[in-house]
Amino acid sequence: MPAHATPWYAQRIPLPLASWPLAALVAAFLLPGLVGHDPWKTEDALGFGVVHQMLTSGDWLRPMLAGEPFYEDGPLFFWVSGVFVKLFGGVLPPHDAARFASALFVLAALWFVRLAARELYGKREGDLSTVALMGAVGLVWHAHETTAETAMLGGLAAAYYGVAISHRKPYKGALAFGAGAGVAFLSKGLAAAAQPLVAALLVLAVSAPFRQRSFAVAGASSLAILAPFVLVWPGLLAANAPDYFAGWFAWQLGNISHPPGLTDFANVGKTFAWALFPVWPMTLWATWEYRRRLSEPGFAVPFVASIVSLVLLLLMRHPRDIDMLALLVPLSIPAGAAAIALRRGAANALAWFAMMTFSLAAAYMWLMWFATLVGAPERLARTATRLEPGFSLEVEWQPLVFAALLTVAWCVLILRAERSTLRSVTHWAAGMTLIWGLATTLWLGWIDYGKSYRQVAASLHKVLPGSARCVESRGLGETQRAVFHYHAGLVTRRAEVHGRTGCPYLLVQSSTRDPAFEPEPGWVRVWEGNRPRDRERYRLYRRTAAR
Repeated sequence: MPAHATPWYAQRIPLPLASWPLAALVAAFLLPGLVGHDPWKTEDALGFGVVHQMLTSGDWLRPMLAGEPFYEDGPLFFWVSGVFVKLFGGVLPPHDAARFASALFVLAALWFVRLAARELYGKREGDLSTVALMGAVGLVWHAHETTAETAMLGGLAAAYYGVAISHRKPYKGALAFGAGAGVAFLSKGLAAAAQPLVAALLVLAVSAPFRQRSFAVAGASSLAILAPFVLVWPGLLAANAPDYFAGWFAWQLGNISHPPGLTDFANVGKTFAWALFPVWPMTLWATWEYRRRLSEPGFAVPFVASIVSLVLLLLMRHPRDIDMLALLVPLSIPAGAAAIALRRGAANALAWFAMMTFSLAAAYMWLMWFATLVGAPERLARTATRLEPGFSLEVEWQPLVFAALLTVAWCVLILRAERSTLRSVTHWAAGMTLIWGLATTLWLGWIDYGKSYRQVAASLHKVLPGSARCVESRGLGETQRAVFHYHAGLVTRRAEVHGRTGCPYLLVQSSTRDPAFEPEPGWVRVWEGNRPRDRERYRLYRRTAAR
């Protein structure tokens, strides 16, 4: 070794991360949490409930949930999830296999955000934008759920990449835009497809480079590519299930026709602040820093797309944190440029905040795991069992080794990463990956114990006779309908939809915060169940006399 050469163990890790370290970070972000647990409330159970209905009924045309129409989504994500179940159902439980569709679409979103940012700003910016997207607080949980929003995320990323390159490479841009918007439509419907379409039109008015013949060629070509996505499935639906099509179309229109009030602005603002952190402050900084260049393609595309997504979000009837994912793509694209342009003080503050927060959180998770395992310190050991009564922690060596490797990798990164402003977004994304990885390795059994409905459904299944062909339900939520269908094979007739039925059994969901519920005379309670420490209560009644 030359005298002046630095030993490998003393070398700094260059930022942004090179291809292989970046690929390892993406894998560490995507893979933990996909397998090893039951469907969880809410989106994971709902998404898999639709997949389970498709697989058991053989009806792949209409998304259905426990025997009733599910108008919120299109079918594409559930088709892909069903294919993964068919492929891996022999080695994995169906609900675990289905989640690989989410990983596939989130990977596509990361890839196309990287391509779009590279096209608009440069190679370094593209890599940093990918890292920024992984670091969004609101993405990490939903990226590992069986939910159609992940497919929408991938479709929107492809569509905005198509817009970004359309003035230079019209045919490639048309393919990316048309296919991406089509995927978004078949995943989440009208609102998802409207976002890139409206954004592409508004970019014309904002940015002069797009006002040329190549963009017109790209626009016409992309519409031709998009047409089969928006015509074939709805056409088949209208021809074979006209009532379903009418209900789906009415729901889709009604979902984006709600005039927002002050409460809506406040709720969206609060969710926006945490779910899109730290992407939104970085993009806001980039908007201010490059305010005189907003008409350039690099800023016009994400700026216009963000405004369009935000307006549509405000028009939704009941926007949730998962709906914020539509905003993540246009906000993440310029985040890489923002990371490079951040002032050193702000960048160091975010880097140190990430290092301290995630290091302390990881240390606490390890300490709690050890205390729960060995029973000492006793005060800490009692915490886990108090939160989830009846839980017993067992060591699983493969997750334990993976958790240890994640922790070592985190320590190496924060100690050996080069001292630059790029540490901010890198440390944040790596810290989010670390905490999610520890939660889904060391603590996966504990989380699943409290969030799974398997035991409740099995207990219900034991007392419900196999001859019970009709069970009425009252107050049963969508999540609960999905998991009872999957775990217990139970499809109820909801009183809220069908009115009072003549079913011999009645299943009621209530809450400990509500007054005790008892049905009208003529029913006798035969079963009651709940999850540990859960406020939800389930009671099964049997009819004893005609009303």
